[in-house]
Amino acid sequence: MLAFCCRRWRDRRYQGVTILIDVLERLKQLQQHHSALCLYALVDGVQYETHRQTRMTQDGTRYPLFTGTPDAALAHAGPWLVDVAGAAPSFLEDVAALEQETPSVTWLFAVHDLGGLAQLLQLHLETRLPDGRAALLRFWDPRVLVKLAQILEPAQREAMFGHIHEWHLLLDGKRAIIGRHDADVQ
Repeated sequence: MLAFCCRRWRDRRYQGVTILIDVLERLKQLQQHHSALCLYALVDGVQYETHRQTRMTQDGTRYPLFTGTPDAALAHAGPWLVDVAGAAPSFLEDVAALEQETPSVTWLFAVHDLGGLAQLLQLHLETRLPDGRAALLRFWDPRVLVKLAQILEPAQREAMFGHIHEWHLLLDGKRAIIGRHDADVQ
């Protein structure tokens, strides 16, 4: 089923959606060995709203990660997980354009369905500071994500990145990848 979803998205690309060729080509390569992998976008809701003058809405392909958390009232402005295979091509064009405009989009390859991956990511929304206070961990911001990959200890990296096969983002205008096993930025 997941492989079918991704195949359906590749077919849509030829119907005029010509975005994210590098990410889609990488997905195609990875699926040769891991056929269950699918592509997700993680989008900053407030940046999307600011740059597109519209709020994202929840549907079967978009899930706000603040849902069910103490920050639920701010779900529209927080991170949104998007199943690329089911999303409308026009929406994906907006997301791809947003990625070029401001650090607000990352792309994830994972075998989980939308709900399962959302639950795993929600586990990382809050972190504890050394003094015991809780803090929001803005891992959906590409700049923060890169720093996390660089500073986390091996066990912390595994906890953060172990359920994601690859995490793609723009770093200084170039595609960077955080890999599953070593969580290094390439």
